[in-house]
Amino acid sequence: MAVDENLNLHVVQTVNLLAVVDYTAGRVSSGWLKIGLAARISQDLHLMMEPTGYLSYAEQEERRRTFWSAYLIDKLISCGQGRPIVIQDDDCYVQLPCDEITFQNGTWKQTNTLSELLNWNAEVIENPSPFALVTLMASIFGRCTRYVHRDKKSDQIPPWDTKSEFSAIKSALLLLESYSKISDRKISDILHETHPDEKGQLIFAHTLFHLCHCLLNHPFLVRLRLKPFAKAPSSFSAQALQDGADHARQLLDLLREATETGCRIESSFYAYCIAVAGSINSLASHFEHQSVARRQSDILYYFQQSLDFLNSLGKFWTHSANMAVRLSDFHSIADQFSGLLDPARLTEDLDPYHEDILWSMIDYGILGSDPYKRPLIPRPNTSNIPSPDSWALQSSFNMSAPSRSAPDNTGIFDGFSPTMRLNEVEHLLNCSPGTNGLV
Repeated sequence: MAVDENLNLHVVQTVNLLAVVDYTAGRVSSGWLKIGLAARISQDLHLMMEPTGYLSYAEQEERRRTFWSAYLIDKLISCGQGRPIVIQDDDCYVQLPCDEITFQNGTWKQTNTLSELLNWNAEVIENPSPFALVTLMASIFGRCTRYVHRDKKSDQIPPWDTKSEFSAIKSALLLLESYSKISDRKISDILHETHPDEKGQLIFAHTLFHLCHCLLNHPFLVRLRLKPFAKAPSSFSAQALQDGADHARQLLDLLREATETGCRIESSFYAYCIAVAGSINSLASHFEHQSVARRQSDILYYFQQSLDFLNSLGKFWTHSANMAVRLSDFHSIADQFSGLLDPARLTEDLDPYHEDILWSMIDYGILGSDPYKRPLIPRPNTSNIPSPDSWALQSSFNMSAPSRSAPDNTGIFDGFSPTMRLNEVEHLLNCSPGTNGLV
């Protein structure tokens, strides 16, 4: 490629898509390198800056959406150890995507920048579009993954301190509640009022919200963050672990209810969100201090629902089928980790073998890799076992959900101290008004 002559918007869009294809097929390194390339090309084209005025409104918005698509994929694909994010928030000056009606009409509307939405004191021009909410949550998710995967020895401020990164991320997550209308209304009502091309984006933004809480409060990660502090209060750990379990359940409830309203949950990154929630439910199902008999069956229901979602997505994405196998394997040995949910056992050490297993269940690249080439647990003989993508995977979303006729205030830590379909990447890369295909 003659760099100076051939770089343009369509190259960024194409490399973005190829990165997703590689990553979801298990070619993690290739996918990660491609999104890094797409990010650098977008920066070379100055897509992170507001476009010049001589372009039509549609062309200006195309540039914005192409940049924010690269930004989004960079944040999602970098969810793993040793995979730093390329595009930094401080380098993003272009305004966020407008709403779909404005885009399709080819008109212009001023929107906030990302830095403005992340600032509690900044004036908000109008409610962010669903695409803008996805971008906001991708920013917070990127911050969350950096916190999760960095060296825990670098922590000098305990997570319960209001000056800690843990507290700062939780505060940032409250921004979604201030901008979104989904928290206190039925999903079906909200989706009925939402533009068809924005429904998936809205669901995806809130899925990322729950995923961030799942990662921040994951039993394994809570233990790692608290271990350096000899005086870790048991009330903090109990509440954190309860929050993780609650958001794992709420994430799956959101996807199930969205599916029941006709929203197609098929975007590739949903697989990772579901697998993380499933691993938390698997650990909770083995926790020996369950105080309510019905709670145990509810947790197993949510774990099974995770497998069902992954198997259904496995018909579209190879890495989702791989995650279903890994989650099932993990569940078969999860009883070995039940102590992670016991606030009284935070000082116990994990041996390197078991720690590697737990890391593999939150690292996007490892979690989606071929479980027969890189098994979670040793297998006696896998030479004649078909790969997951060759199975006839079926979905069973019609399981009976736990009753929610009355609020359930029981927690899995009772007895202790206090207690979007995001239209596929193809849509994100589709920046031409009035079309449904790729640019």
